[in-house]
Amino acid sequence: MVKTVNVCLGAGSKESRKQIRKTLGTLKSLTAQEKTKSRYSSSLSDFFTYLRHENLELPTKKDCMDGLVSDYLEYLWVQGEGRATASTFMAALQDFSSKLRHNLPASWRLMKTWSIHEIPSRAPPLTEPVLRAMVGWSILQNYETFGLSLLVGFYGLMRTGELLSLQAWQIHMSSPTQPAVINLGLTKSGKRQGAAESITLTEKHVLQHLWAWKCRVPEHTFLTLKPHAWRNLFSECIQKLKLDKWEFRPYFCL
Repeated sequence: MVKTVNVCLGAGSKESRKQIRKTLGTLKSLTAQEKTKSRYSSSLSDFFTYLRHENLELPTKKDCMDGLVSDYLEYLWVQGEGRATASTFMAALQDFSSKLRHNLPASWRLMKTWSIHEIPSRAPPLTEPVLRAMVGWSILQNYETFGLSLLVGFYGLMRTGELLSLQAWQIHMSSPTQPAVINLGLTKSGKRQGAAESITLTEKHVLQHLWAWKCRVPEHTFLTLKPHAWRNLFSECIQKLKLDKWEFRPYFCL
């Protein structure tokens, strides 16, 4: 069983809010996370590369941007790019220049049309038999901690990003038989609600292994490898188990 615990951040004194906001940063810096900013930068770089290749220049008037952006969206469509690529570009463009927000009607109409006609690509749900097979493979390959991360992610219904950023200090346990409370902090949805989130794990076999791991590592140890290494190991596991055709991906929270 999993439950969410919300802690209201709006409550408390003015001084406590002031201290919390110091750790969060400025409002401007919070408009987008660092990973999002990186995606925006990469997306705009691709757009500028397209302009150079087509011998095009940015118009001096924002009213003239709509046609150029529409052409670029058509280019992405023809090139077989996913809708996420186009959506990231539109978001990056408006983050780069907020004045464009209400000046791209034709472009947004194309985005709406794209959404209607896009071929869906959904990650199939990871089942318990598949989970057991993956954990078994992990143990045979001496990747016990990887197997433990799969169990925690699955039974905690965690987002991939939450699992990959999980450290030992965030896991609160009093014994290997009592429920574990995992502090997720300000998640994506938590920021919208102004609340920190946590989950509770109650599966006994997971608790025993999680307790053993937590007792032997420093408090700032990550449960997983570096994100790219963990994802590569996930892919290798799927491949070795000959589960490729189902196209399983590390999404536990569906």
